[in-house]
Order: sequence, then structure tokens, then C-alpha cells
Amino acid sequence: MGVHGLTTYLRENQRTLSTILNLHSSSTDSTPIVVDGPTPELKFSTVVSRLGQSHVHPSLLFFRTSSASRGTARFLNETRIIPPLAYTACINTLKILQNSVDVVELHFADEEGDPYAVELAGKIGGYVVGNDSDFVVLNTEGYLGYIPLDEMMWYAPTSLEVPSYGEDDSGFQEVRKPKSKRRPVADTNIGRGIIPPDGDDSTLSLVVYKPDSLAAHLNIPVTLLPLLGALVGNDFTMQSESNHRKVQSLFFDRQLSLSQRITRVASTIQTILSPSTQKRKSLKHQVGSVMDLIDRTVNSLLARLNTTFGSGEIDSIIETIVEATLQYAIPKHEDANMSAENLQSPQVCALHPHITCPLLPLLSRRVEAEHSNDFEAKSETLQHTMKIRAQYLAAFRGGQLAPKILDVLSSGTFWPRIFLENPDAETVSRSIGRPIREWTYSILDNAVGLPGVLDEESENQPDKTEDEEGLDDLIDVVESDSETELAEDDLLAPLKGELHRLHGSDDDNPSTAIPSTHSPHPPRPLIVVEYLRRGTRVAQEAVEVRPVQMLFDSVSLPPYSGSIPVPSFSLAERVTVLLRVLDSDVLPVRSLPKEQIIPVLAVRWVVRTLNLRAEETKSKEREKERWTKREAACFLATFNSPAQSSSALAPQETPVPILDRSVQLTAQVLQSFESIEHLSQALLLTDTLPSRAHSFSGQTFHRLLAAPGVGPELISSGLTDALNFGLEHAFNKDRSIQKSKKAKKAPTRNPHKVILGDGGLFKILANNSE
Repeated sequence: MGVHGLTTYLRENQRTLSTILNLHSSSTDSTPIVVDGPTPELKFSTVVSRLGQSHVHPSLLFFRTSSASRGTARFLNETRIIPPLAYTACINTLKILQNSVDVVELHFADEEGDPYAVELAGKIGGYVVGNDSDFVVLNTEGYLGYIPLDEMMWYAPTSLEVPSYGEDDSGFQEVRKPKSKRRPVADTNIGRGIIPPDGDDSTLSLVVYKPDSLAAHLNIPVTLLPLLGALVGNDFTMQSESNHRKVQSLFFDRQLSLSQRITRVASTIQTILSPSTQKRKSLKHQVGSVMDLIDRTVNSLLARLNTTFGSGEIDSIIETIVEATLQYAIPKHEDANMSAENLQSPQVCALHPHITCPLLPLLSRRVEAEHSNDFEAKSETLQHTMKIRAQYLAAFRGGQLAPKILDVLSSGTFWPRIFLENPDAETVSRSIGRPIREWTYSILDNAVGLPGVLDEESENQPDKTEDEEGLDDLIDVVESDSETELAEDDLLAPLKGELHRLHGSDDDNPSTAIPSTHSPHPPRPLIVVEYLRRGTRVAQEAVEVRPVQMLFDSVSLPPYSGSIPVPSFSLAERVTVLLRVLDSDVLPVRSLPKEQIIPVLAVRWVVRTLNLRAEETKSKEREKERWTKREAACFLATFNSPAQSSSALAPQETPVPILDRSVQLTAQVLQSFESIEHLSQALLLTDTLPSRAHSFSGQTFHRLLAAPGVGPELISSGLTDALNFGLEHAFNKDRSIQKSKKAKKAPTRNPHKVILGDGGLFKILANNSE
């Protein structure tokens, strides 16, 4: 993560680049926690590559390994995959901590979390703790440095008691061989990570890396660290999925290590910035702009190759480096008066004024479209859209709107959580989750608007000429031999104009985000691109966003007039929409406590979907996929207290075998749970129907599935009625019960009586041989 090889470079030069900071366990310093926002488009190729390595390949390895080998703790640890509900459970835990102690603050980034965290640290004068080397490249005024999470170490006071060796009470005496190899004993008084050791009197030792120290060590200005990171390679320099060639493969020899690549780039930049060190002395070697610096650096790194590049190829490489460098730009907001109340309030942007907050345009497409209409009849609709925008903004700041939903609003993409599932079967993200997500996309478009085709057309408009752009982007990088003056210049400032030229601005014409009904050409349908597992790789699939009116007609809902957005419906109407979409608007479900409704809806949706697939295809494979009543009850039982779930299970010394069917059932129901959770958030029903994702235990679910006959008695009669109502014929028969009955009814075979005649047994054998 971060700049390629920079973590290794920091460890190799730790004594020179780092400082040690010691904190006592009783310290009460404030601890803001920053959560990532929507994924930037420039990082898509990197995210796809990481999903294949961390999710798809471990799943393939799991199902290609024997049951005995894959059940070991070591194998499970090496092939671990983050489950779908981990984000919700983590946010729930952090919010509990935030409400119980005063030192924890929870912030949700508008975009990529790294620049947001560094900017927040600069506002409050603090450090950033994480596992990303980007934090030592990013820099802003007031930022104190980067603390690697894996280099944190706790020290507890050692005991003064010295253990005595010799004869014990039983009369045995310990004998030690002086030449025997002693195994290293782990010191219980030292611990790594954020969890402190036992005891109150402990000290936390932190290793701090500062951007200024790294820049001084590399002998380049601190403002050029982002350019160094882009040239060495970061998360934004990977080429598209169709072109797997990396730019860095053109810059460096294969024999160079990652640390040597950093040194080479730094020396190249320093040579270009200091032409007096070269043999040629001419003013033409001075750098006139940042683009000039990038151009000369790229050409210098490409000079090692014997091949000749065309001007178009070099321009493409330079554009990639420029875009990757711009991701580290942290704008300065002089008019932002950020107080402690603003930093802790979930309803406002903690860092940016409302005018420049990057999150607000994502939620303002419908508002801007209504503003552009002069019809007085639309005033009521405008009020509703503004209210929904404020509610969505408050929900995101409060952790009730997932960043994956903002991906739909930001880039028109969705990234379903890929989990452990059978690689030979259709992914559950498509079969289980997509029908629910189609409703989520349509409701989001109806409420705030999705990025449409007209956005792309506005971005593809011809750019301004060079004369119109002017010479505002040019700066004099090398004015004197003093590197102090060079370091004070913000070399990323001129690249902002280049970013505007390359990508355009979403604020130039926001009204074009919503296709106009009076357009002479009918607008093309909206599309959301989903990144799903297809076989053994992650691939794109386009999903058409249908109008809400069409979806309302497909289920038993009243006709939609279109005057009021769906999230502005009354609470009872929004709950009805959710239940009708999931085909669970029945009295037993409505009668449940609100904490139990989402788990019941999740398992009912899986049972209903798999039953419909089995009825459509009439195949034996689809028939085997259907759930049994016992399996559904086992899932709901996992939300009970640990004591209730474990009471029906006998203590087992050996680990529970991980069965293929249990793995597939888990993947199906978790995908359903996550999709329903996102639909509930789009309908603003999080407070009404809270998620209990933090209560689910996958280990308990696997244990219950592996115990035949256990499950139905663990849930209440109300849960049983809600689970079975309307789905009595959708469940499959319990195969474990059928096998036990067949085993009991199997008749015992009696041996045939053989009557021996006059020749005895030998005569019978002779007759059989004839």
C-alpha cells in the first residue's frame, strides 16, 4: 500500500529518518479515526488487482485444498478474507466507543481517506497512525508525522522477583544442559500493536517518520515528495485492466531493488533541479514549470532504453505521472474557521467549507436540476430534494450511509464484497444481491441523481487553447542556488490547472447531470458498473438503472406519481416499500422486534430466490441449492447470546469441519444481508430497522450446521412463524433426517439356509460349476 518500496526504505534507514515518541497508558489524548470514503476512479485498476489477490485467489485455493488441510488454523490465517459485514460491525464498535469515552472521534472522509487524515492531523496538530507509506509523502502545515501501526510497541514494567531453580517440593531437581539449544522465550512484558499488555503501568513506544526528514535525506524539496511517489509507483500509477504494462517497468532495471529505485528517482530530480552540478552550464537547463520538471524527469528515466518512444506515448506516460501526483494535493482553505465543535459535528464537513466540500456535489444533482427549472410547480419537489440531500449528508457523517453507496453517486460503480464462495458456481453477488441492488440504484437516482451520460459529454468538450489558459501555470522552480527558497514553493499548485484541463470540473454545469425531459434526443439509460467475481478474476458488468415507476409496477405497490422522491415518503410507506421489494410484507414479519427484522428478511430472501431458481430450471443442482428449515433456523440462532447458542452444542475438542455447503450458505446469506442493509440505508431506515451485523457469529453458524438435528429449537416461535410464513414449500427437505430414518428402517438381511443332501457341500459346489 502507498508508494512502492517506501516502507522497506523507511525501515532500512530507520535510525536516520525516525524519532521515538513514548506515551504512558494513562494518556488521554484525543484519537480521531478516519474512515475511507468513495474510491477514486484512478485507483480502480489497483483495487481490482488487490481483490483478485486478497479475495478471489484465497477462495480458489480454499476449494482446491483437502478438507483436512484447509481446516487448520495456519491455513485459515494465511487465506483469510474480510467478510461482508466487517465494516458495519467495525463502525458499530467505534460508535459505542465514541459514546462511552471522550477521546474517540469518528470522521468519514469525503474521498480517499489518506489526504483527509493528513489534513485533519494538520488542523489539530497531530500524527497519523496507519499502515500506508503515503502518510510520509503527504504533507500539510501542522502535520507532525506518520506512525506505522505495525511498529508500535508496548513496554510493561518487569517484575523484581527472580525465579529460583533447584529442588522443588516433590523432591525432583531441575537439570539443565549448558550446551543445549535454548528456544527464545517470548517476553510477556513486550507487546506489538494497539492492544496494551496486562497492567496499568505500561508505556507505548512509537516510531515517527516526518516528511521533512525524508525529503532532507533524499536531498529534494519536501513539496516534491508526491512527484517522487508517482515516479517510483503508487496506487494510482497502475495501468488499466486492458493494459497491464506498468510505467515503472520502463523507468528501472529489473536488478534494482525497491529502495534503489527511490534513490535513483531522488538523484534524478536533484540533478535536474541543480544544473550547476552538470558539466553543461546554460540557462536553458533551468526548470521553468512543474510540467517541465516532470517532462525532463520522465525523459531522463526513459533514457536507459534503446527503443524510441513516440511523442504520444511519452505524453501518455507524463499524463499518468501528473494524475498520480495530483492525488497527493491537499488544498488550503484560508476562509475555513474550523473549531472543535465543527470537527466533532457529523452534519458538517470538518475540513472544508460547504462551497468546496467534494461530497456536496455528489448529492446535489437533483437539487441543481430542480433549480434550473423555472416552473413554480416544481418548488415542492425542490424542497424535498434539498431535505433528502441534507439527510443523506447527515447519514454519511453519522456512519449510516456506507461508502459503497457513495461509489454509485461518485463514479457510477459498485463493488460488492467478494467473500469465500465456490469458484465453480455463479457468484452470489449476481444471483442473490443484484435484484436488491437494482432497487437501491433506482432509489438513489430518484432521490439525489446518479452520474449520467451527459456528464461524460460535458467532460469531453474541447479544452481551452493555450492562449486562453495563459501562463498562470508556469512558475520559476530554480531561481537561485538556495534550496531553502525552493522548498518553500508549493510545486503542486500549478498542477491543479492541469487536473482541470484533463478531467474537467463537475461544478461547471451541474445541471447536465440529470437528463432533461425536453431534450431533442432521448437520453440513454443510466448505467451502474458492478465489479464482480467472474470465474477466477474480477470483471465489470453493466447494470441498467430502471425508473422507479417501472419497479413499482413490478411489485404490489401503488402506482408512483413521481412528485415526491421515495426517501421522502412517510416512515410507514418506506417500511412497506422495503418489505414489498423483498416479498416479506406479512404480519409475522411486521410483528417482530425491530432488531430481528433485517436477519429474517435476509434469510427469507435467500430461501425465496433459490426456490425460484430451482423451479425455473427444474435441475437437480438447483434443487440441491435450496435451504432447509434447520439451516435457516441455525442462521437466526447465531444472533442469540453466545450462551444460548452454545447450550445446544456439546463441547468439542477438535475444530468443526468446514463443509463446502456451509461455506456457500454463509456467502449467500451474508450477501443478502449486506444488500438489504444498503437498501435500508438508501430508504433512510437505519434507525427504524437497525442492523445486527455485529451480533452474527460465523463460527457459531458453522458449528450449528455441523450438528445434525440442532437449530429449530434455538429460535422463538415468533421467529419460526416469520421465517416460514408464505415459504412453506420453498424449503428443501432435511437430508440429515432422511438419512437417519433410512438407516433405522433398513431391514437386516438373514443368511440363506442351505440344506445339504447326500453328497454334502462338495456336491453342491460341483453342480454350480457345471
